[in-house]
Amino acid sequence: MNAVQFVITDLDNTLLNNEKKVSLLNHQTIARLKEKGIYFGLASGRDYQSVFELSKDWKIDSFIDIIIGGNGLQIFQPQSNHLICQNKIPNKVAWKIYETFKDTGGCFFARNGADRFQESTDADLHADAIKYQEPENIVDLKDYLFTHDVDKVSIFCQPDQMNHMKEIAKQLYELPISMMQSSSHLLEFMDKNTNKGSALHIACKQLNISIESCMAFGDTTNDYSLIKAAGIGVCMKNGTKDVKQVADHITQYTNNEDGFYHFIQEHVLNT
Repeated sequence: MNAVQFVITDLDNTLLNNEKKVSLLNHQTIARLKEKGIYFGLASGRDYQSVFELSKDWKIDSFIDIIIGGNGLQIFQPQSNHLICQNKIPNKVAWKIYETFKDTGGCFFARNGADRFQESTDADLHADAIKYQEPENIVDLKDYLFTHDVDKVSIFCQPDQMNHMKEIAKQLYELPISMMQSSSHLLEFMDKNTNKGSALHIACKQLNISIESCMAFGDTTNDYSLIKAAGIGVCMKNGTKDVKQVADHITQYTNNEDGFYHFIQEHVLNT
């Protein structure tokens, strides 16, 4: 295994336990990584500002060197307050996605920064926005998308509708976008060259290290590019099949069993 200079991890179902907390063992592990001079980062579908605010609640904010936010759209260095943004979705492309999904039963919303922009909400969609700390803005989407490029576009649906939404998305194959399922009910579209993996390349350049010395943790499809790009890609035991197939290692324990701690302890801190 390559000497590790940088450890970066996804949040939900990876670093966080099922109560959405950083366990004591994981907290101690991050502190020990920093004591050894190893960079530490977080990679999330959430906006970088939301991630940084949450990291304060978890008391790990002082340990963070890099935050990859928005599934790769943003690369933020908290200690220097330096932000790099990758490509947005042009407004005309976002409008085409909206037109394709508007009568399909899925709920469309666009994201810029931590905010959601949508034409309406319901109990499930509102609960999802609260969960991810993303304020809802009720707007006329035709007017909004006429004047705004967007960070990404999301389709919210019930899990049993997801395959249907993916079939509809095939109509968009000619657009310069990439699609990922980030949860059981969320299908997301971004610029085709923007993902966690491309952001990791930029982050490593900012830290002046080789991506081969990076160890990345994840669990699901929106972590695929991150795990594939890293020199050492690690999928959680509770991860999805596609990510396990591309990972170099699979943890022996789940996120709720401190899988991050156990893997780092064995492969990084005790070597």
